[in-house]
Amino acid sequence: MPLVRIDMHQHLADKRAAISAAVHRGLVASLGMPEDDLFQIFRLHEPGDLVYSTTFPDAERSDIVFVQILLARLYDGAQKQAMGAAVVRELVAEGLKADDVLIACTENDGPDWFAPSRDFGREALSR
Repeated sequence: MPLVRIDMHQHLADKRAAISAAVHRGLVASLGMPEDDLFQIFRLHEPGDLVYSTTFPDAERSDIVFVQILLARLYDGAQKQAMGAAVVRELVAEGLKADDVLIACTENDGPDWFAPSRDFGREALSR
């Protein structure tokens, strides 16, 4: 159950749905995430709010879309790199420039997540 945070400039606001779908398609295709495992937070920023290098590392950025993916510690380095590549491919298909995307993946363990299901009882809430 990844939690995805996407920070981007306000002028991309109309592309939120397309960016959301692209990131999710990349996760589903590369990590085998269930199609309904979708949790994302978008934050829109004014010019000057996002500070970034236009050239590091060997890039030609004209804008930036930060994608932070928090997921359970289940994947090795190769799987996470494949995930990043899949997400970028999907974002490029939606019109973003590959150099304008920066993905940071962080991990935690199973007990760090809590998502009660529809069967979560009232007695558990009163404890």
